[in-house]
Amino acid sequence: MKSTLIKIIFIIVAVATVGLLAYIFVSPEVDGASMHEATINNVRTMARLQSMEIYDEVPVKGSIGSRHLVGRLRVRGNVGFDIDKLNADLSADTVRLYLPAEVIDVYESTDPGSYIVFDTWNDALFGKSNFTTAEENSIKAKVKANWIKRLYANGTVARARAEATGNLQSMLSLTLGKPVVVSDSTPRGARYKEIIKPS
Repeated sequence: MKSTLIKIIFIIVAVATVGLLAYIFVSPEVDGASMHEATINNVRTMARLQSMEIYDEVPVKGSIGSRHLVGRLRVRGNVGFDIDKLNADLSADTVRLYLPAEVIDVYESTDPGSYIVFDTWNDALFGKSNFTTAEENSIKAKVKANWIKRLYANGTVARARAEATGNLQSMLSLTLGKPVVVSDSTPRGARYKEIIKPS
């Protein structure tokens, strides 16, 4: 019994040794480029953390034909940044990053009572005032689009970009151990001019 146990242990050790040697000889060599890529991945991981969470309660007003609806909607959203579009120049002593366009996501809150219809009516004398789910969803979509427009108008997007720029610069300076400069060519938002059209 004892000799069988010794044989099993010997086989396990031998297999482990052969596996380790095979890994050392077969694995590809690490060159300087992989170190550079690792640095970029670290930068992107840090960028993934830059996001502003927003919770809000917005009025709902909509019309379809002669029918009207008034209610309230709770929304949650965030202003974040697409890390795949984060440009980084790591060739010099100073790391230079360029903040990409913001990504704004908005969702209807899933909390109970997050959507309430206060009133519906029809301007036609005997017309029905009810709305289908699809019709209500189309009204909500317009409310969400207007909410995003408000985020640009009231400076929320600009604040999110400024915070992301400052946080990235300070955190990466400590992490990488060299100066980091984060540039933002569109501080009010990459889509500001598209969304806030001059009247």
